Amino acid sequence: MYLYQSIRTVLILTSAIFLLPNVTGAAERVMIEDVPHIKNSATPSQGKRIIELQEQWRIGGDDDETLLGLVTRVREDDSGNLFVMDAQLSQIHVYDPAGNKIRTLFREGEGPGEIRGPRDMVIMNDGRIGAVQEMPGKLIFVNKNGDPAGSLTIGGAANEQGGFCQTFAASAFKDLLVVTGFLQGQGTEPGHFTQTNFLSRADSEGSEIKRICETIHDLDFSNFSFDENKHLASYWWNNDIGPDGKVYVAPKLNRYEIHVFDADGKLERVIEREYEPWKRTAEEREYFTRVIRAVYYGVPFEFEIITSEYEPVVLYMHRGLRVHADGSIWVLTTHGVRDQAEGTMATFDVFSPEGDFTHQVEVRGPWDGEHDGLFFFADDHAVIVTGYADAMNAQFTGGNLTIDLTDDAASVEVIRCGISEK
Repeated sequence: MYLYQSIRTVLILTSAIFLLPNVTGAAERVMIEDVPHIKNSATPSQGKRIIELQEQWRIGGDDDETLLGLVTRVREDDSGNLFVMDAQLSQIHVYDPAGNKIRTLFREGEGPGEIRGPRDMVIMNDGRIGAVQEMPGKLIFVNKNGDPAGSLTIGGAANEQGGFCQTFAASAFKDLLVVTGFLQGQGTEPGHFTQTNFLSRADSEGSEIKRICETIHDLDFSNFSFDENKHLASYWWNNDIGPDGKVYVAPKLNRYEIHVFDADGKLERVIEREYEPWKRTAEEREYFTRVIRAVYYGVPFEFEIITSEYEPVVLYMHRGLRVHADGSIWVLTTHGVRDQAEGTMATFDVFSPEGDFTHQVEVRGPWDGEHDGLFFFADDHAVIVTGYADAMNAQFTGGNLTIDLTDDAASVEVIRCGISEK
């Protein structure tokens, strides 16, 4: 009996320890349907770091010979050259690490090495630069000198069966190519269409190897309503490939979850964090309604728009999920760009490669994190794109969105900055 009571006492004390509030920020690990879930508290275990950005050079603006339109993607190659994609002018400008312009790639058109309204950009392992064309879904390639280097069509059988594919984004790492978009085809009833939103791994010919994320819905244009939580796939933009070749995705609008897939597309783990969603103001809901009406501009019938009460957790129009070269996972949330202290551009949540919420990084500089884009390419420098989120929204709506911007919003600038820790 005494042995039983001793064991029972140990079990009670052990249970009490596990039920204590998570004051250290250490993550809890549980298995759900055979998938490990790393459940983090709202408090990072190592507090906050503060970094400051110092401008090194800039391009665009009234005093630069290069006039920029809609800059919706910037990337760096292994030599530190910066590639700046202008979706409006269908060009990619290339600058060396000192800010000297090397060349311009692509031009508007439909011939080899030409593109119309590119959606995204990839730098392939063999050095080719690919521009993502929305419709029909394609990747169009040039080499570093700008010479045409082939293309690949996305969508496969859907394009051959009377449907079509629209492509929104792509990422490449070694031999891994990830593409996102949607397939649309005839539904089972007259006047109905089936839309399949996807995030897929593709091979070098554009054929789908594995569909990693998918949402399917029926479109009845005789009684159509757009439901944000149903029809919008945040994973179109909220994804990245890590240095380990794994694919990281934030697939849900209103839940703080990062899904990690291995190179074969198998769900390996889910990283979570306690988070209080940002409740939209009336103005924020109206703005999003304007975005969706612009997406469906010219549709010859009335339709309902159902918006969420809350802003998305991870800011997809900022490409808010990134994986750095050291495997750390950086997440930009709505709270990370709203109500920031004066002089703070944005605050990122940072997770270890294992999924632990270790710290936050507060980025200080004279820019607006809600509208401007911020991209880290190394420990010692980052790139700012002014008006980035507005450009992404304008591109998403096919140029049909009228945005109330500041007086000098037409002067889009790309600014390389050094990084120092406070």
